[in-house]
Amino acid sequence: MSGKNKKSFSVRKLIYNDKYLIAFSVVLAVVIWVATSVNLSPETTKKITVPVTVDFSGTIANQLGIQYYDDNNITVEVTISCKKYLIKDITADDINATLQTNTVTSTGYLSVPISVSAADDAEFTIKSYYPTSAQGYFDVAQEVTLPVELNFTNDSFAADGYVVGNTALSQTSVVVEGPSAYVSSVNKVVADITLESNLTESQVIEIEPVALDEHGNRVDYVTIRLNEGENTITATVPILKVQNLAPSVDFVSGPESAVNTFNVEYSVNSIEVGALESAALNELKLGSISFYDLKPGVNTFEFDTGSINGVTVLDGISSVTVTVTVPDSYRIKTVTVSAGSIDPESEEYNISVTSLSSGRITVVAPEDVIDSINSSALTFSLTPVSGDSITETTKQCRLSANISGFDNCWVTGTYTANVNVTKK
Repeated sequence: MSGKNKKSFSVRKLIYNDKYLIAFSVVLAVVIWVATSVNLSPETTKKITVPVTVDFSGTIANQLGIQYYDDNNITVEVTISCKKYLIKDITADDINATLQTNTVTSTGYLSVPISVSAADDAEFTIKSYYPTSAQGYFDVAQEVTLPVELNFTNDSFAADGYVVGNTALSQTSVVVEGPSAYVSSVNKVVADITLESNLTESQVIEIEPVALDEHGNRVDYVTIRLNEGENTITATVPILKVQNLAPSVDFVSGPESAVNTFNVEYSVNSIEVGALESAALNELKLGSISFYDLKPGVNTFEFDTGSINGVTVLDGISSVTVTVTVPDSYRIKTVTVSAGSIDPESEEYNISVTSLSSGRITVVAPEDVIDSINSSALTFSLTPVSGDSITETTKQCRLSANISGFDNCWVTGTYTANVNVTKK
C-alpha cells in the first residue's frame, strides 16, 4: 500500500503555488531586463586622447631619406560612439592613429593628414577626431662634426696672483645632426661658462653646447650628439698660481755621475709661468737630453716652452736654448761590433739580429780609460721601432748600448738592428 503515499508532480499545483510563482517571476524579469539592456541600451559618446604614430617604413619619403623634425608627441582627440555599458572599457589602446607619411614626397614645412581607425573587432564607431592633420618640417637628414668653442661670460675670475690656464674638455668636438637646410646654416658650436670671482682653485663644470648661425642665433631643429656613452661634456678650468721658476733639464740613457762634469747653461735664468699650486714646483723642467746626443765639446739643444705640460708661460718666452759643454778631457772611440755578437734575451721569443745600421759604435769616455774600452764592455738591448713590445711580427728594433765596468762613459749616436723573431 506504499504506492498510495507517493506524491505526483503537478504543473497546476506549481503554478498556483505563490512561492514558486514569485521566484519564477523574478528570474524571468531579470532575464528580460538583461536582454533589453544589451540589445536596446542607448548609444553614448566618449572623447579619448590618442598618441599619433610617425612611421616612414615602406614610404617614398624613407627611400629619399626624408625625416620628420617637429614634435613627435602628436595627439588627437577622438570622439567614439558605442553602447553605454561598453564605454568605460574603451581606451586609447583600442584606437590606431597614424601620420600618413606616405603622402610626403618632398621636403619643407608640410601639413600631413592623420588617419584614425578602430582596432580589430572593435564594438564602437569613430564619430570624429581633431586635429585631422599635423604640420611639421620634413627634410633630408645631415650631420657635421664641429669643435666646441668656449665663451667665458665674465673675463676676470682668477684671484690676484693667479691666472687661468688652458681649459680642457672631456670632448672637444660634437656631431650636429638634423635637417639638411638647418645643419648647413650652423656656423659654430658654443658653450657658455660663467664662474665666480677671486678663484684660487681649478673648476670642473658641466657645459651645454649649442649650435649657432653666422649671426650668433641658435639654430632650430638641430640636435647635438655626444660621444657614445656620454651624457654631458665636462670642462676643467685650471686656476694657476703665478711663479718665477729656473729652467732645468734631465739627462737620460747614460751615467748620472758624468753630469757633474758638464757645464750646463740656459739662455734665460727664470721664466714666469702659471702652474697649479698643488704641484709645488721649484724649477721648470724643459725636457730631457739623451747621452746618445752628447759628444765632447759644445752641444746645443732648443726646447719649446709651449710643449711643457701643466704650465702656462706668461712672459712670452717661447723657447729656451740649453748649452751642454762636455769637458775636453773626454775622447771619442769607435768600437766595431757584428750582428752575430748581439744576443738579445727573451723568455718568450728567439731573437736573432740579422744586420745592423752600422757596425761601428761610437763611445765617449775620459781619456784615461778610453783605450781600455772594447766590444766586450758593451751590452745591448732592443726596443721595437713600432709597437710597445717585441712580437713575431717585429722586423726592426732600436739598438741601445751601455758600457759596463767604466764610470762616466757612454755611447753616442743612433743605431738600429734588423731582427728575426720566432716563438720559443
